[in-house]
Amino acid sequence: MKSLSALLASAPIDILADLAARWGAPAPTDGDLEARQRLERAMRDNVACRFVWEHLDDDERRVLFAVVGPSARNWCLRVLVPERARMAPDHCEAVIARLGARQLLTAEVARLQGGELVGQRPTFYGYAIPRNPRAEVEEKPIIYVPTELATGLYATGRELFMPQADRSEKTLDELLMPYRQGDLDQIGRRFGLSLSAHYSRNEVRTAMAENLSQAEAIRYVLTRIDAPLRTLYEWLLESNGRAPFPAVRLQTGMDDPELAALVRTLEEYALVFDTFSRGERILFIPRETLANLRQAAERPHRAADLVERTVPVAVQPADTPVLWDLAVLVAAAYHQEIELTRSGAFPKRAALRLLPQLAGARDRKHQEDALNYLEQLKQEACELGLVVAPASTSRERARLAPGPKLDSWARHDQVMQARRIFRRWPTNRTWQDMLGADYRDWLAYYIEVPVVREQVRALLHRCRPGVWYSIASFRATIQGEDAFVLRPAQRYAGEAGYRLAKELRAHWDQTDGEVIAGTFRSTLRELGLVAVGYDREAVPTTGEVVNPDAFQLTELGAEVLASEQSAAQPPSPRPLVVQPNFQVLLLEPHMPALYWLVRFAAVDRIGRVSRFTLTRESLLRGLAAGASGDEVIAFLEVHSQKALPQNVAYTLRDWLRHYQESLTPPVVSQVVSQVVSRAASRGPARVATPAADGVLLEARDDALARELVTSPKLRAFRLRQVGPRAVAVPPGTSLRELRGALEHLGYAGRLLHGVEELVAAAKELKDLPARGRARARAAAAIKGAV
Repeated sequence: MKSLSALLASAPIDILADLAARWGAPAPTDGDLEARQRLERAMRDNVACRFVWEHLDDDERRVLFAVVGPSARNWCLRVLVPERARMAPDHCEAVIARLGARQLLTAEVARLQGGELVGQRPTFYGYAIPRNPRAEVEEKPIIYVPTELATGLYATGRELFMPQADRSEKTLDELLMPYRQGDLDQIGRRFGLSLSAHYSRNEVRTAMAENLSQAEAIRYVLTRIDAPLRTLYEWLLESNGRAPFPAVRLQTGMDDPELAALVRTLEEYALVFDTFSRGERILFIPRETLANLRQAAERPHRAADLVERTVPVAVQPADTPVLWDLAVLVAAAYHQEIELTRSGAFPKRAALRLLPQLAGARDRKHQEDALNYLEQLKQEACELGLVVAPASTSRERARLAPGPKLDSWARHDQVMQARRIFRRWPTNRTWQDMLGADYRDWLAYYIEVPVVREQVRALLHRCRPGVWYSIASFRATIQGEDAFVLRPAQRYAGEAGYRLAKELRAHWDQTDGEVIAGTFRSTLRELGLVAVGYDREAVPTTGEVVNPDAFQLTELGAEVLASEQSAAQPPSPRPLVVQPNFQVLLLEPHMPALYWLVRFAAVDRIGRVSRFTLTRESLLRGLAAGASGDEVIAFLEVHSQKALPQNVAYTLRDWLRHYQESLTPPVVSQVVSQVVSRAASRGPARVATPAADGVLLEARDDALARELVTSPKLRAFRLRQVGPRAVAVPPGTSLRELRGALEHLGYAGRLLHGVEELVAAAKELKDLPARGRARARAAAAIKGAV
């Protein structure tokens, strides 16, 4: 017997064209080796085999099946064909002649021994009796089909002669059973499905069948296939899920090669299959897929648009607590010595002191949630450059400090500040939104927070400011017909993908929908983008967890969502009121004035109307970070609604004068030298302990000055920073011990001024009488040494 490749190699071009037409393959353009191999590959396909069976009459089908059937394997003695086909010999010979002319059957004389071909590897579908080697070798005429075609022709022929082989009655799992693992993987990739590698082939096939039969999977893949395939599928769906091939040809207008390619593509997506049902070739959709599509069509459709509504009974006006709380955090960096933990977090005691000042923390029901909000706020301030919170080292603890971008942030108005935070919001991994009041967990680890925020932000662009909308319609619009809209990765998870779509819809309102509702309870309201309303008598009290029923996009929210950029705060008509008791009221959210007060005044309250108190300590701390006294007075005079009270102006100038005197080097050393000179004229005396009366150290830069003040090993000397590079040594400090500590720690060589004064003062004070030393301390105090 010849192989298929041998038969095709000797066939002329016209025979190759005839074969291609009968097998639903493209006609070869020439007779070269590549064209013959391409035709051979096309003929080994089950779809091509069905084209062969489709174009045969009943007698031809019976004879061909008699040759390829399991009892005949792929060949049969010519004399036995009429019996197997249950046909008269003369009529059977005529049918064999027709099949031979169509290149479907080949006749030759073969050598047989004991009923088996000699020199041929036996091919069979079941058990066979071994050939008897002692039997006589005979030459008899046989009829056969090439071995490469026998399996496909027999598998497809069974659909004609055995009712149980009708594929339209099988489940999708059964239809996928002949597929190899590689074929299943390819189908899964077309649907985006992924399954763990440790699953067996049967488990993979079953999981894929459960997912691919879902309506969501069909909708997903229909948007990704070519238009002719999508059109045919929709037509087939309208035809009750099955159609005979003549009707398919009429609908598509395609010839057999084009139709064969279309059917193969549909089978590669496991969307549509072909088979012989009741003797007729049909195209069909698997029955469970068809049932799921019908069920989805009968399911009530959700509203896909926002619903306007009346003003709710209780309204919670919009505010911007996040912006106020960032200012509180900056004030803490200026006026509080907050030592951070080794990881850069707030110590709990320091955090609890800050919580009462944070407007956003009051809506947190539990203390732990409020502390998490503070850490989130600190992280946001660090990423915006408003504060610096470095991690502590093994040698010393880091402290919260003002950040490098604070000045540029202070120049922005509320719109720009809220816009910067809101634009970072979708991809901000450290930002946490609240959950809805009715949240119930169900596979929530599949929910992708950036997707939720992008969907919310996109839909907010469709809202008009000043109009009330129901939050229920907002949630329903986001969901639409796609239950996986907030968890796109779940649809691709074979273990919990499309097959859980029904359960996901049942849990959507209490899980995914509550995640959306939580954004209104937290971020959107705390940034001032929306006002929320409730269909109840009063807004929720502090700590009460209730979902809002409605929302209204504010004018601030509309500006934040707009594409225009606002660069800086517009001029304001004097927003400050300075009172004689040193209290300063900021009557409107004017950000430059707010952050100026945060720097130079003590915080009482920050909000839409803020209150501060001017104190000497807060003023000096602000000046130490780099500013002049003239700028302080000028700012208050320019932004105050009235002239500064006389006592406030006088006291501020007095504080500023003392501060300037403390920066004049080396004032204290001059006083000490004068006292030493006068005491030396009276003669030597013994001193029990050397003491400093206010020496001033000058560092190379502000970082070194801050390092001297914050160093744990210098904490006992109570050094204090009084200028950008100035560090004051308080009276009563042992100069000798301080000098030794500075030299031991390596700071002495990094100071521009002050080390020599320490050495000289320590030497001179050693010989001063006790009375002269007391005079030196008194003189230094009078001169305003810090």
